[in-house]
Amino acid sequence: MKKEQLIIVYIVSAILCVWIVVRFVFGPFHEKLSSLSQEARLSEERLKKGLALVAKKEPINKAYEKYASYFSLQSVSDEEATAVFLKEVEKVGRESGITILDMKPQKDTEKDKISKQYSINIKAEGDMNSLVDFLYALHSSKLLLSIEKMVLAPKGDNASVLNINILLIGVAFL
Repeated sequence: MKKEQLIIVYIVSAILCVWIVVRFVFGPFHEKLSSLSQEARLSEERLKKGLALVAKKEPINKAYEKYASYFSLQSVSDEEATAVFLKEVEKVGRESGITILDMKPQKDTEKDKISKQYSINIKAEGDMNSLVDFLYALHSSKLLLSIEKMVLAPKGDNASVLNINILLIGVAFL
C-alpha cells in the first residue's frame, strides 16, 4: 500500500476507535450519570416536601388528636362497640341531668367500606335545659355520635318535663 492510503486507513481506524470508545464506554456512563442526577433532583424535591410537613408537624398532630378517638373502636367486636356507645350515652345523660328510662341497641348494624353504624333507641325524660346540655355533650363526645331522629312531647299538661325519644347512630371506623 501506498503511504497515503496507509494514512487514510490509520485516520479511519482512529476515528472508528474514538467513535466506539465514545459510543460504548462513555455513553453508558453519561446515561447513568443523567439518571442519577434526575433521581437526585426528585429526592431533593421529596425532601423539601418532607421538610415542609415536618414544619407543620404540630398542627397536623393536633388535628389528628382531635379525630383519633373516632378510630378507637377499630379492633373491637360489635358487642364491645355497642357497649362503649351505651356507656358514653349513659355518662352524658347522667352529666347533663337527663333521666334515661330505656336504652335499646338495635340488632342490625349498617356497614359500608369504611365504617359500621350502630343504632340505639333512647327513651328519656328531662327539661329543656337538660336536653340542650345532653345534645351538646353528645355532639362534643369523643365518639362519633349523631341523632337520626328525635321526638319530644310534654310529659303532661303544663309540664316543663319532656318525654324524649331519640334514635342515635354511633359510627365506628373499620
